Amino acid sequence: MVRSPCVSVGRERAERVRRELLRAGLLRTDLRPRREGERVLFPVTDPGALGGLLGDLGAELTWSEFEEVPRRPRSLREAVEGIPEELLNEVPSSFDVVGDIAVIHIPPALEPYAAELGRAVLKMSPSIRVVLGEAGPVSGEFRTREYVHLAGERRTHTVHRENGCVFEVDLARAYFSPRLSGERSRVVSMVREGERVLDMFSGVGPFAIQIARHRGVPVTAVELNPDAYRFLVRNVALNRVERLVEAVNEDARRVAASRPSAYDRVIMNHPSASLEFLREALIAAREGATLHVYGFASSVADWEWKVRSRLEELGRVPSGLTVRKVREVSASRIIAVADVTL
Repeated sequence: MVRSPCVSVGRERAERVRRELLRAGLLRTDLRPRREGERVLFPVTDPGALGGLLGDLGAELTWSEFEEVPRRPRSLREAVEGIPEELLNEVPSSFDVVGDIAVIHIPPALEPYAAELGRAVLKMSPSIRVVLGEAGPVSGEFRTREYVHLAGERRTHTVHRENGCVFEVDLARAYFSPRLSGERSRVVSMVREGERVLDMFSGVGPFAIQIARHRGVPVTAVELNPDAYRFLVRNVALNRVERLVEAVNEDARRVAASRPSAYDRVIMNHPSASLEFLREALIAAREGATLHVYGFASSVADWEWKVRSRLEELGRVPSGLTVRKVREVSASRIIAVADVTL
């Protein structure tokens, strides 16, 4: 218990007094207000600053004992328990959140303490219901990742909200990265009225659905993974863009090659293999179209060189090409995007 100056007020005025003290910055939020008979006591920070507020509110100044409000940890390092002090520097500073699922990278040195990390995430973030640890890289034809359960409910399915849209996803069955939210917003903002868009690696639909929902243009969303495709179809319906989004469960090469000069914008969010699909993307793109080509690289300049080299191999000279870093993957690796204008 902590002794503190406080304002005592009748129950009928308590909510008004609480709001006024909060607005004035005088309410102590580290202590829990309490009832005493028919009165409510609010701990205050500076009784001298109350001035005429007491009379206006029909309140009295007094002293009392209050319970401390448990402080929520501000970082995983603060929240975690049971990890040796010499390993605390290995504790990750952040984690991804998809819906009510947290996904955390576990450094090798902390693998014996993975469960402690999971419990720390739940303690730090009350809205989180599941904590998963990355058990490998994104890999395979369907770009999925394996996870290990660390804490909370045992599931990988969730509902994620982003930029006014809703997405169902099962992280064990379909690729989804919340870290691309800003990049998706950037691309959406570039889409103009009257465009037709091809999303070659749509996943559960975050690019395609946001473009359809916010720009009102038709999008062809291609996804080879049958599980991701089922979520794509479901998410199209959830966001009520059935008229605008054509969902296709097929190889992106075949779809693009079969639709020559059909699209004004092509999104190629497959960092490990986008250049392998560039020939077909160029077939599908109209003259003057924009291609967003994502890839792993050591630097922005490295990705620009790789994209220009591949375009040269295919006999195309772009009218414009700009490259930017999307995010850092490691100290020596980034995901970059080349915005290519034909």
